[in-house]
This record gives sequence, structure tokens and C-alpha cells, in this order.
Amino acid sequence: MKLYYYRDPVGNFGDDLNPWIWTTLLPDFLDDDDTDLFLGIGTVINSAVPSAPRKLVFGAGLGYVGMPAIDARWHFRFVRGPLTAHLLGLESRLAITDPAVLVASLLATPEPEKRYPVSYMPHHVSTRMADWQRLCASAGVTYLDPAANVHETLLRIRQSRVVLCEAMHGAIVADALRVPWIPVNAYDHILEFKWRDWCQTVKLDYRPQHLPRVFDAERLHSLGERQRNRVKRLLRAAGIWSPNWRRPPPVRNLASAEGPAVEALADLARRAPPLLSETRVHSSNLIRVHEEIERLRRDFG
Repeated sequence: MKLYYYRDPVGNFGDDLNPWIWTTLLPDFLDDDDTDLFLGIGTVINSAVPSAPRKLVFGAGLGYVGMPAIDARWHFRFVRGPLTAHLLGLESRLAITDPAVLVASLLATPEPEKRYPVSYMPHHVSTRMADWQRLCASAGVTYLDPAANVHETLLRIRQSRVVLCEAMHGAIVADALRVPWIPVNAYDHILEFKWRDWCQTVKLDYRPQHLPRVFDAERLHSLGERQRNRVKRLLRAAGIWSPNWRRPPPVRNLASAEGPAVEALADLARRAPPLLSETRVHSSNLIRVHEEIERLRRDFG
């Protein structure tokens, strides 16, 4: 059975937890045989999943692309949350939580010393919109790079007193490690559905704090690319456009948006109450996921 998850070319924290968690907890279970796929952490229940192989869903969520065609090749052990279960027509008991909660069982105690008053993990797509590392430095906030080494990021989350999270798995892992967190939204690409899906399993409301949108994506582009983007914007404004053309990035607004974004980051942890699921809810979810692991071992052992 082959592990199936979204693989960002640069790296993405939540998705990149998959190899570590599953090879640790299910050794010798996964291999490179793609006749069967294992869908664990991630928003990967969608029409992008290869149709031919059998799929074993072990905590994944629904979203992005389109609704998959569910047939006899899909086997659901549990899913991320009740919204996923409802849209797939599954029994509500299969909605447990995101399996990234398992980090709580895999990290050694005692807790490391708290070194960072406030940390921020943007969504991995947001890191291409602007230099959030520099904005965090200006705000006195520790930057958690969603593309960094998973184990380094886990340590930094544990060393933080509060984590601001635009990346949902930043929040999931912070909650699992009992670190208070604050949901944040700076851009339209944040998928509210998946946040609400997971938040319902930890009995919390998803009410994100909004940050100013900063657009400086073209800092990563060559002069030729910037010129092509300018022409595309002019053509689009004139009504000359093809759906097959790649859209240009938003117009750079760094000069006007940088100051408000830095101020909002610096102020956020002071004015927004952090969230943390109740211990009994967290413990119950973790126990239920471990029960599913034991059931899987028995069935395939």
C-alpha cells in the first residue's frame, strides 16, 4: 500500500508530517505498491486522486479540485471531520479528527523551555505572495516556515507560547501539543471548509483574525516575467483574455500594505483570545485515532 499525500515542490508542513507519522506508527505497512493507496493527513479526498487504485482513507479531509466519484474502491476508516463525512454520505461516527493529532504521542517529554512569545505560520501559498519572514521580523514575531524541516518546526511550536496560524496544520499540531493558537486569514486561498471541518471535532469555532493582504509575489520573478505580467493585466483590463492563460499575480502593494501588516501581526496576540481544545476532547480524539490504528494492524496483520 502506497502513502498518498500532496507533495509541494518546496515542502509543506502538514503534508510532510505523513512519512514520519505513518512509518513510525505503521512500520512495514506501507510500500511502493500503488495498487492500494493510503490517504492519511491532508485535504486529499477529491477528484485528483487516481481512480484505478483502491483507496484506504485514514483521516483525510475533503476539498480542493472536485468531488471524487465514490465507488467500491474507496474504504473509509475515519475522516477529518463531520463536514467531510456528511458530504460523502458517511456515518457520523467516522468523523473523528485530523490524524496529525498523533504528534502528541510521538514527541518526547519533558516539554522544552518556552523561547518564543508569539510565532506565526502562514499558509504555504502565502509565502509566495509576500516575504512573511521579513514582515514577522519587523513585528517581533517568530516566523514558522511551512517549508522548513518538520522536526525543526515541531520544536519551535513547542517552544512557542502562542502560535498564529494561517496554515491549518500549524493549528492542529499546536492544539495537539497543548500550545494555544489563533487562527489567521490573510488571503482568499484559505479554504474555510477544511478549517470548520476540523474545528468541529475539537469543539471550537473557526473565527479567523484577518491580516492585511500583502502582495509582493513578483519579487521572485525575472524582469521578463514581470513585463509579461504587466501586459497580461493590460489585456485583461481591456477584455482580451483566454481561460487557458495563466493569471498574473496581484499588483504589488508592499508600500501601502507592509506597515499595517506588521502592526497587525504585532498586535494580534494581544487583542485576540487564543484557542485550545479542552483536555478531555483532545484525549478522546487521540484515543479514538489510536484505536483505529490498532484495528488496522489487526485487519492487515
